[in-house]
Amino acid sequence: MSILPLQLARVSNLLRSNLGSSNITRVQKQLLDVQNQLSTGQRLNVPSDDPGNSAIVQQLQKLLEQRQAYSDNLQHAQSQLGEVDSSLSDLTDLLNQAQQIASANVGSDVTPDQRSGAAAVIKSLQSQALSVGNKQFEGVFLYAGDRSTAAPFVEDVGGVKFVGDSNVLGNQYDENTKLPFMVDGAAVFGALSSRMKGAVDLSPQLTLSTRLSDLKGAGNTGVHLGSILVGNGGTTKVVDLSGADTIGDVQNAINAAGVGGITAGVAPDGNSFILNATGTDNITVAEVGGGTTASDLGILQTNPLGAGTAVDGANVGAKVTNLTKLADLKGGLGIDQTGLILTNGLTTATVDLSTAVTVEDLLNAVNGSKTGVQASINDAGNGIDLVNPTQGVALTIAENGGTTAGDIGIRSLAPSTPLSELNGGRGVSTSSGTELQVNRRDGTSFQVEIGSAQTIQDVIDAINTADAGGGVTASFATSGNGIVLNDATSGPGQLAVSSLNFSSAAKDLGLDQAAVGATLTAKDTNGIEVPGVFGNLQKLRTALESNDQAGITAAATGLKEDYDRIVRVRGETGARVQELESRQSSLTDENISTKSLLSNLKDTDFTDAISRFQTLQTALQATMATTAKVLNLSLMDFLA
Repeated sequence: MSILPLQLARVSNLLRSNLGSSNITRVQKQLLDVQNQLSTGQRLNVPSDDPGNSAIVQQLQKLLEQRQAYSDNLQHAQSQLGEVDSSLSDLTDLLNQAQQIASANVGSDVTPDQRSGAAAVIKSLQSQALSVGNKQFEGVFLYAGDRSTAAPFVEDVGGVKFVGDSNVLGNQYDENTKLPFMVDGAAVFGALSSRMKGAVDLSPQLTLSTRLSDLKGAGNTGVHLGSILVGNGGTTKVVDLSGADTIGDVQNAINAAGVGGITAGVAPDGNSFILNATGTDNITVAEVGGGTTASDLGILQTNPLGAGTAVDGANVGAKVTNLTKLADLKGGLGIDQTGLILTNGLTTATVDLSTAVTVEDLLNAVNGSKTGVQASINDAGNGIDLVNPTQGVALTIAENGGTTAGDIGIRSLAPSTPLSELNGGRGVSTSSGTELQVNRRDGTSFQVEIGSAQTIQDVIDAINTADAGGGVTASFATSGNGIVLNDATSGPGQLAVSSLNFSSAAKDLGLDQAAVGATLTAKDTNGIEVPGVFGNLQKLRTALESNDQAGITAAATGLKEDYDRIVRVRGETGARVQELESRQSSLTDENISTKSLLSNLKDTDFTDAISRFQTLQTALQATMATTAKVLNLSLMDFLA
C-alpha cells in the first residue's frame, strides 16, 4: 500500500491550479517570443515588445527614409549637372572651332569665296549650338530653368530668342540645405536681353486722380499716411489723411478742415502741393505723433513764412504707371502720338499711337507689334524701356514722321548719337585724310573729311559744308533712321557714297546704300543687339558672307568672351558636383552609423536568444513538473 503526501496547507485547489497555469503560460509566452526572434531575426516584431526602444526605432527609420530621399536628390542632381558639364564641353568645342574659322579668315590672302564657304560651316555650328541649348535630360530641358518642359531657345524674327527662365530649379539635400541642380541658360548662352533705356524723364504732372501710392514722395521713400497739423497763426487743426487715396482726397481733407482761409491744391508747376493763404493766414504744417506725412507730401512748414504767403511744396515725384495718361507725361507736356517704326531682324512694324490714351495703351501697342520687342515702365518709374530679347538680330527704333521715339527717349539713332556708339561700339573708321566721296548724278563728285566729327549731326554738317551749293544736301530722316542725301543735280549718273583712304566710314555710317532716284537714305547702324553665343555666331556668319574683315575680328572677340564665360560656368558646375559628391559621402557615413544603432535596437542577438531559449525550455519543464506535484490531490484535500 502506497503512502500519499498529506497537504497540511489550507490552500484551495483553484488557487493552486491558477498559479500553476499562470506560470506555465508566462514561460510559454517568453519561449514563444524568443522563438519569434530566432525565426524573424528581429528583436522588436511589434511595438509592445519594447515600447521605449520601438519609439526610437521608428524615429531612426523615419530619419533613414528622409536621408534616402536626400540621397536620391543628390544622385539626380549629380547626374543632371554631369550632363550639363558634358553639353558645355560640346559647346566650348563649337566655339573653339568658330574662333579658329574666324582667325583663318582674317587676312588679305583669303578670297570672298573662301569666306563664303566658311560662313556655311558657321551656319552648321549655329544649328549645333541651338541643339546644345535645347538639350534634354530625363525629359527636362537642361537650360530652361523652372520652365523645364519647353525648349528654352526658339528661332524668332531671324534670330534666337530665350524663352526659358533664369529662375532655376533646386532640391533639398538635408534638413537645412536647398541647392539648385540646374544652371541659368541665359547666363550660359549670354541670352540676357539688351535694353534701350528711355533717355527722357517722363514723370507726369499731378492730377486730382493721381494715387498717393504712385508718388515717390519728397524724400523718395513714398508717402506714409497719417495725420498732419495745419495752422494759420490763430487756429490749429489736426487733419487726418490716413484714409486718403488720391491727391484729390488730400486736397478735400485739408480744405474741409477750414483752417482760416487756407486752401490746398496742385501747384502751378504740376509736380507739388501748394497751400494758399488768404488775408492774414500765416501757414504752418507740422507732423503728428512722430509721423512723416507732411514731409513726404513736401508741405512740412514748421516756421511760418509770413502772413498771406503760400506754402509751395517740394516735388513729390509722380511715377509713370499703366494708367498714366500720355497727355500727362513730361510734366503735362505729353508726347507726340504719331507712332514708331520698329525693325527687329526680318520683321518691321509700324506702331500707331494715334488712338492711345494711357501708358498701358502704348505698351500694349509695342508688345503686340509681333516684332518680339518688349516695352515696360522702368524701375525708377520715370521712363519707358524697350527690350530686344532675340540674339542674332538688331532692333532699330525709328520715327514714323513725328517725334514719338525722341519724346520717349528711345530712338536708336538720332542726330545727337555719338559716332563712338555705332556698330556695336566699334564706332566709325577714320583716316589721316578724307574718308568719304560722294558721287552726284551729274557725274561730278566731292570728298568729305569727318575725322573730327563726334556725332551724326557733325557728319551731316561736314557733308553740307563740303558741298556748299554743289547740289547735294544732307539731313536726318524724319521717317525711319539715318542720314538722308538729296541730289538736286541731274544726269545719267547715280547718287552714291564710297569710302576713301582705307577707311570704312561709308559702311560704318550706313551710307553704302543704293540711292532711289535723287535720294539716298542711310541705314541705322546703331541697332540694339543681344550679346551671346547665337548673336556672335550670327555676326561671324554675316561678316564672312559680306567679306567684312573688321566684322570677323569683332565677332571673334565676342566669341572669345562667350568661351571664357562658359569655361567659368563649367568650372562652377564642376565645383557644385564635387560638393554634391561630398554631401553624398557624408550622408552614406551617417547612414552607416544610424543603421548600426538601429540594428542594435531592432535585430536579434542570436547568441543571447539561443541561450535564453534553452533556459526557458528548462524552466518550462521544471514549471510543468512542479505544477504536477502541487496538483497531486489526496482525500485530505476534500475534508472540511
